[in-house]
Amino acid sequence: MFGNLLKRSKSTPLRKPDFQRGLAAFEAEDYAAAVADWMPLAERGHAEAQYRMGQLYARGQGVVRDFGDAAHWFRKAAEQGHTEAQFSLGLCYANGEGAPQDTALPVRWYKTVAKSNPVAAEANLALLYPNGLGIGPDISQALHWYRLAAEAGHAEAQHHMGLLHAFGQGVSQDHAAAAAWYMRSAEQGHAMAQHALASLYANGQGVERDIEQAIAWYGRAAEQGFVNSQLALAIIYEHGTGVEADPARAAEFYRKAAEQGQPVAQVNLGLLYARGHGVPKDYRETLKWCRLSAEQGNINAQFNLGLIHSNGLAGPPDYAEAAVWYRKAAMQGNVGAQVNLGLMLAHGWGGRHELAEGVDWLRKAAAQGHAGAMTNLGALYAARDGKAYNPIQAYVWYIMAAASTQPGAEREGLEAKAHELGAALTGEDRHKAQVIMEDWKKNPKLMLAG
Repeated sequence: MFGNLLKRSKSTPLRKPDFQRGLAAFEAEDYAAAVADWMPLAERGHAEAQYRMGQLYARGQGVVRDFGDAAHWFRKAAEQGHTEAQFSLGLCYANGEGAPQDTALPVRWYKTVAKSNPVAAEANLALLYPNGLGIGPDISQALHWYRLAAEAGHAEAQHHMGLLHAFGQGVSQDHAAAAAWYMRSAEQGHAMAQHALASLYANGQGVERDIEQAIAWYGRAAEQGFVNSQLALAIIYEHGTGVEADPARAAEFYRKAAEQGQPVAQVNLGLLYARGHGVPKDYRETLKWCRLSAEQGNINAQFNLGLIHSNGLAGPPDYAEAAVWYRKAAMQGNVGAQVNLGLMLAHGWGGRHELAEGVDWLRKAAAQGHAGAMTNLGALYAARDGKAYNPIQAYVWYIMAAASTQPGAEREGLEAKAHELGAALTGEDRHKAQVIMEDWKKNPKLMLAG
């Protein structure tokens, strides 16, 4: 019985590897079956199978993810002129697809064994991972493989060649060469290259400045849904850069980008609704779009949400909600939010009175040179019935505010207040004030304390 079984198994022919069968298995997400067909073909020199094995190793599909093996197979195919493999190999070198993280099993194993027997560890590592655990960054190699793929007509490789020349990576910075590569890629419909080429035309880098060409290329990328080009066109039409301002068209492109979640487009669309430019004036729409943007961390949107809630533009005033958004923007350094939050807290607007914190936010704004913050600090310190009363500090801040204000009636008023306060100070107090102001000139951030 066993003899018959053995005899029958010996007569069973081995399955001949078939690329199309492997492709069908891959599309059915049966990656192990794809490997079974593609690996023998790759080992025999089949370029497309080699490229596909590179992809599988890079993604960890049907095999253990290993960038060393991925690069090995990409190189095998690339050396046969496979343009996708050339581009993929270029990506490996450009990105430095290194060894797995230190917590990965092969690395942990190697480090443990190497402590006791480094020679054995190296030998076993070479046995288990003959192609290495990864591939280090090498911009010259990336450039070599990108160029081969780009000259063969690979649109994405052409775009990357443009990037390398635009930023001077591996080559001297050359915007004209970048424009030439971007053009070749853009003409094949590559949206990112179209956007990059448009930006060169808009800024006159490597080409003559030509807003019409910029708009044309931005337009082609925008039609493909490229969000940055939609935003660029919106800004051009809103501000009339090289064209007649068209708020309605600006709103159209802002909306397209905003609906894709672009935070700058969202807040800018909201502000168009606030002003009624190109769209009906509607603070509810402003609130909607600013909130979407603010929730992504956009500082301008956060500040504007604070304004909407504190001024009751889209409903009853809500100082608590305003403070939430002012604080988020203030913590990111928005000077207007720092001033508004500081005033709310210092004066107890909305029921929350936090004088020390309010003064701290006003000082932060003053350290950025905000004259209004300095004026308000002067007023807080000058108020005799207030808890912050400090005539020396009031004198200092009114002088600082006057120095930061343009000549005119406002400045004269600040100088008069400073003069009045100074006249009531002792010589010692004026000396203290002078020391504070000298320290300010050396480092405005010193004014955050005291």
